Amino acid sequence: MAQQKEQYTPQQRAMIWASSTRQYKQTLPTQVVTQEGMTLDFALPKARLLTKIMLHVKAVATLKSSSGNIQRDPMSPYGILRRVELNLNNGFSPYIVSGKELFMYNVLRQHPDVLLPGTNKQSLNYVENVATTAGKDNEIQFSIPIPVSLNDRDPVGMVMLQNNTANVNLSIAVDSLANAYKLNASNGDQVIFKSMSITPVIETFSIPSVPGGQPDMSVLKLVQSKSDLFSGGGQNILKLNVGTIYRKLLFYIEDSNGKPLEPKDFTGNMELVFNQADAPYNIKPEILVHESHDKLGYPLPLGMYCFDFSNQGVPNLGGSRDYIDSERLTEFWFRFSTQVGGKVTVVSETLSRLQM
Repeated sequence: MAQQKEQYTPQQRAMIWASSTRQYKQTLPTQVVTQEGMTLDFALPKARLLTKIMLHVKAVATLKSSSGNIQRDPMSPYGILRRVELNLNNGFSPYIVSGKELFMYNVLRQHPDVLLPGTNKQSLNYVENVATTAGKDNEIQFSIPIPVSLNDRDPVGMVMLQNNTANVNLSIAVDSLANAYKLNASNGDQVIFKSMSITPVIETFSIPSVPGGQPDMSVLKLVQSKSDLFSGGGQNILKLNVGTIYRKLLFYIEDSNGKPLEPKDFTGNMELVFNQADAPYNIKPEILVHESHDKLGYPLPLGMYCFDFSNQGVPNLGGSRDYIDSERLTEFWFRFSTQVGGKVTVVSETLSRLQM
């Protein structure tokens, strides 16, 4: 009689894995950017389970201005990255976002203010902005996480690197260094590329050889974005994708001139609408940003509004109670009202179940 294979629940697998695995942090070879607009590709080593990538970027820009300095962009310097994409050769891409969208996604964390430019080179984000008419070299240096697993606690959403048939690649498309600043034409502001390099550090965990040690791999985590124009003059509807489970939704809303919309610029509440009729979230923009300040300890940048279903007291460490399972929906909308037209960008974190 054949012996029946022992079955483990996801919770049992997580416990065995936590007591049997080992953390690894490895620095991949630095790649040099020789000109703006380049795309760099990093092939990840075929070993262990990937949980996080820390992306380290260093650049030098020559700043020219008659004013003595050039103002930083509100999301400086993340706009110098046009696209950040983590992709597998099987067609699955857990991450497809711009540098600014990656910043927006990372804001939903403890101490989000560390993502903003600091005052010394030990800071997570350091952007110099001194300018002269002849030109002065300024350093830009930052590190930003690309969280692959669900969080630092739960072994969910990890990517298997130790697979002969799967190739995992990190692709970074570079934009202009001028995107780190707000140029003032009347001052003759110029930002000239001088040098740039990118270094990823990957966090992986070993795969235990003990029975039941491999964690549950049936859930995939996706971080993606999309943008839509809206006309204003009343109610606007942004249709969101259905078929996955939403953990986080972030909206960046700006007018047609690129100016972020503040709560006072809206004429009604913000709503998340299920199947055109049910609106479980109907909230004033002012209260929505105040809730974010209350939960994160730091006010969100202007124009940013978020619904974090993973925060139940601690950012990103809550349970599944408030997740939105859009697999059961035919329509999922974000609805808001403005007098002016503009653009809305949505960054979402969703979970997708594999059919096992």
